[in-house]
Amino acid sequence: MRFRDQKVVITGAAGVYGRELAAAFAAEGARLVLTDRDLASLTAASAALPVERTNLHAANLADDAAIDRLVAAANQGGAPHVLVNNAGLYPFIPLMEVSAAEYDLMLDVNLKAPFRLMQGIGRAMAAAGRGSIVNVSSAAAEVIRGNGVPYGASKCALEFFTRAFALELGPFGVRVNAARPGFAEGSAQVTMPAGYAQAISTRAPLRRAIRPGEFSRAVMWLCSDDAGYVTGSVLDSGGGGHINRREGASTAARG
Repeated sequence: MRFRDQKVVITGAAGVYGRELAAAFAAEGARLVLTDRDLASLTAASAALPVERTNLHAANLADDAAIDRLVAAANQGGAPHVLVNNAGLYPFIPLMEVSAAEYDLMLDVNLKAPFRLMQGIGRAMAAAGRGSIVNVSSAAAEVIRGNGVPYGASKCALEFFTRAFALELGPFGVRVNAARPGFAEGSAQVTMPAGYAQAISTRAPLRRAIRPGEFSRAVMWLCSDDAGYVTGSVLDSGGGGHINRREGASTAARG
């Protein structure tokens, strides 16, 4: 029960990793503030969570006023102990076909929203003299994928902000890190191309998809006292999918 009675804020809580994170923190006694754009989806995703320790707050993270309201709700009654910036958009769009509106929406949700939440909630954490922030990033921050270049750029910038906020908030006892999950079907609200999930899994050095619980355990370690001297870091939990290499570069025995 590492997080007993700690307030934990999770964005994108209706997604596959948001649900996993919420359940894992709840199992260790946390009080949850969960947010996603659609209240119906958020309600359905939280159905199995303890009602007395779960607060739902629907918010469009592309809307500045909605972010302000979310910050106020999260800080009400005392600064959160943990913020997990998990929400993100990953549309499958070829680089030369990305529209201005699609680009703006992706950067608003993937980058500006975490930035503003780290400001608003980070200030409250700093005033309380404690706190942990984890930004959910991606191997796309360093591996270019033709159908997700703006997404990768947003995650690259998010990792930059992670280091910047670690420097800014560290003197006040607030740690800021990033974590990269493996690809999981259902983690993006788009239709996956046929065979995409299988291809991603088989290209990872571990040759399998991430298993339920593996990413939440990595995030919870970063937020726990066991990682009390870890800040400004990126923890990869993607089976090695972030490693740039040429085809055929593996030295593993064949056949």
